[in-house]
Amino acid sequence: MFNKIYSWFHRKTSSPDQEGEYSAGFWQEKVRRSAVGFLRGQQGNILEIGCGEGLFLLELSRENPQAQIFGIDFSRERLKQAEEKINKEGLNNIHLSCQEAPRIDFEEGKFDAVACVNVFFNMPSLSIIKETLLQARRVLKKDGKLVFDFRNSLNPLLLLKFSLARFYDPTIKGLPLKTYSPAVIENALAESGFEILRSEFISAFLFKIFAPVIVIEAKKR
Repeated sequence: MFNKIYSWFHRKTSSPDQEGEYSAGFWQEKVRRSAVGFLRGQQGNILEIGCGEGLFLLELSRENPQAQIFGIDFSRERLKQAEEKINKEGLNNIHLSCQEAPRIDFEEGKFDAVACVNVFFNMPSLSIIKETLLQARRVLKKDGKLVFDFRNSLNPLLLLKFSLARFYDPTIKGLPLKTYSPAVIENALAESGFEILRSEFISAFLFKIFAPVIVIEAKKR
């Protein structure tokens, strides 16, 4: 029963053009919109780490047709889905490759911006996130921009949702669903050579610090 209720809610809160997509979802879409906003008007080379089936790549390409956009993911199946979407829209500024973070096979200083959206909560540990941040810094140009999000461990409803997720969401099988406090993420950024420029607090009704999802724009120091 819970599975059916969740599936109905998931369909109702997903964008009509994303219904049935693996990466669709209420917070997932809000994160993508926020990240696209942070990167609107960005020129040069942009990398998305963990591009999945390409939902964010397509939005980014529409907003930044002058940029060259690169997407990496470990799943060849998801990359094939992304390629089909790209070809359907006739986009020629998106480039895909099969890579798994934190190993990123691009030269140092290639990118003007790096995005990693709806990914960190699916990484198995904070140490992997830190390694990914270091690799993102390596491939960024001087003063390059990093945009990412994390699920906030200070939000009790989010913790309850994740603890019960295995009972209603079949798509999370085997996923870690990790949450972190803002302080932990801020420390990881500082240790990795980034400074925070601004943050957006997704679905923060009363106090920003308890927002279930926080999107951050940071700069390479």
